[in-house]
Amino acid sequence: MNYTKRDEGGFALVTVILSTMVTMILATAVVAYAEGSQNISRHDQDWNASLSAAEAGIDDYLFRLNQNANYWQYGPGNLPPDGNDAFVSFVPVSGGTTEASYMYEADASTLGADGRIRITSTGRVRNGERTVHATLRRRSFLDYLYFTDYETKDPASYSGTPFTPAQAQTNCAKYWYGGINVQRDVNGRTDYTGDSDGSNSYCTEISFITADNINGPMHTNDAFLICGSPNFNGDTSTSWDGTGGTGQLYRSNSSCSGNTPDFANPGDPAEEPPLTMPPSNSVIRAETAAGFGGCLYTGPTRIRLQSNGTMDVKSPFTKVTNNSPCPTNGNGALPSNGVVYVQNVPSVTTDPNYTAGCPYNVNSRAHPLGFPIPSDLNTYVCRSGDVFLEGTLDGQLTIASENNVVITWDTKYDDGVAGDDLLGLVANNYVEVYHPISCNNANDAACDLVAKVPAGSKFSGESDKTDQFEDADIYAAILSVNHSFWVQKFNVGKASNLKFLNVVGAISQRYRGPVGTTSGGTQYTGYSKDYTYDQRLQYLSPPKFLDPVSAAWTVATWAELNN
Repeated sequence: MNYTKRDEGGFALVTVILSTMVTMILATAVVAYAEGSQNISRHDQDWNASLSAAEAGIDDYLFRLNQNANYWQYGPGNLPPDGNDAFVSFVPVSGGTTEASYMYEADASTLGADGRIRITSTGRVRNGERTVHATLRRRSFLDYLYFTDYETKDPASYSGTPFTPAQAQTNCAKYWYGGINVQRDVNGRTDYTGDSDGSNSYCTEISFITADNINGPMHTNDAFLICGSPNFNGDTSTSWDGTGGTGQLYRSNSSCSGNTPDFANPGDPAEEPPLTMPPSNSVIRAETAAGFGGCLYTGPTRIRLQSNGTMDVKSPFTKVTNNSPCPTNGNGALPSNGVVYVQNVPSVTTDPNYTAGCPYNVNSRAHPLGFPIPSDLNTYVCRSGDVFLEGTLDGQLTIASENNVVITWDTKYDDGVAGDDLLGLVANNYVEVYHPISCNNANDAACDLVAKVPAGSKFSGESDKTDQFEDADIYAAILSVNHSFWVQKFNVGKASNLKFLNVVGAISQRYRGPVGTTSGGTQYTGYSKDYTYDQRLQYLSPPKFLDPVSAAWTVATWAELNN
């Protein structure tokens, strides 16, 4: 039988061709995937780089603004003389790849109202663009829960031992650091020609103690002193560079043991430039000129804030308030621009608010409001621009005084700290907590009087308060321009009668102000401190609140926008 032999060469050829095709398809897919991944990777790189470029635009504007305080005046229709074209076109990021650029616009329309500049910057890298929006403001007293210029007792508080107030002003109104004649008088150190520490004749320094909890950012222009283990629960900084110290930017009180402060941030305290205190709050007074909307009051003035957005006012010396409505003896609306200023009685006879002498006899007191209450050791001056304040605020208000602000009872917000109510208190001299006292013996529980106001200062229908001013609640941004925030007669009266001083806001002062005394680490007289920073002060400010004399612009808020 004959068989025909089959040729299998064609089958092998087909197999080879198919295998080659599959290999080519796989290779093409791999190349395509690689090219696609490269594009995705490039896109991701450009996307991330464009954010950096947008931030570079913010940094560029911030640098130029700090070099020229008037740079906010420039924009697309008024280009700056330095040749900066970023207002009208994309410009390359300095020192980076030429493919990265930015363009920005600045809005200074609310600068006069809230002290802020808003800037929008777009960064571009090839086809990638991202936009960020930032709010700029100058570094401010409102950045800190607790700010002090000098970490020493107020010279005005000295009574002659070891110094008179005048001597203390000469020797103690200085920073701890700085060299002979520019540093304060410190025990065991030659601070000026003829310096002697005999009979403990050196300045009184105030320490942060174990009982202190600073629940927010803190800065001092001075070198602060530690006794025990205080807690600094926010950013902490000083303007002392540590020269002559132990490497830590704080000082340890040699009379205390176990000086181990607890800082929330490793490496704190940080070194920061000083904030310069203004000489007075007179710029706030200018906001009460006719047509500006603020209320000008004269002489001792009592104000009670109402939760319906009004205020009760009693101001016997006031004849002219400059603007309307500004009540002088009853209830009325808050001023339209949110500013109240209380001036001393003018001494110039042609001033419309001039009054000769002190033509008042209220509660057998030569004082228009009848202060002090009977047996109180505190004193008040008839013609001084003092504010006596309490109540619940609905709105935003700054109350400034040519002399003192006396907080006679709680100051709170109608909406708490969740709303937009905001109070600023700015005194040329003291912001003080009302504490009427009837004796000098700190051990006597009877030293504390009932914290009530005199009959002569009461509003219609107001009754006496029957409790001590204990667990005082003070919601406010506080600034004492030339002195301190403190408690009247802080060293008299048992601490158990007053308990805690609860401040929500910010405290700024020229000198450290005492609110009580301690014994063996325990509160002995006055109040224990419970201070908490009002976080809204990072982006809100009471109307016309004072700024430092000189301070750099910084980024207050930052957010990315959707392109």
